[in-house]
Amino acid sequence: MPRRLKALMTLPTNKDNLIELCREKGLNGYEMEIILRIYWKKQSLAYISYNMDFSKYGKPQRYYSVRSLNNFHKEAFIKLIS
Repeated sequence: MPRRLKALMTLPTNKDNLIELCREKGLNGYEMEIILRIYWKKQSLAYISYNMDFSKYGKPQRYYSVRSLNNFHKEAFIKLIS
């Protein structure tokens, strides 16, 4: 999925520039971490679903499924585009 969405917009390859873009567009903490893990660390959604702890961002669950992460990623990417 990241390959298809990346064709819509060129994201910075530098970590600091990517973080600055996320803050500028008003992404939440977990959305920013998802974007960083996908586009900077090149991690898959399956890996993120097993290893990312959402409880530190105030989410009701500690781990989410790949489908939920896919939806979080789409929402975050829409915020980046707009």
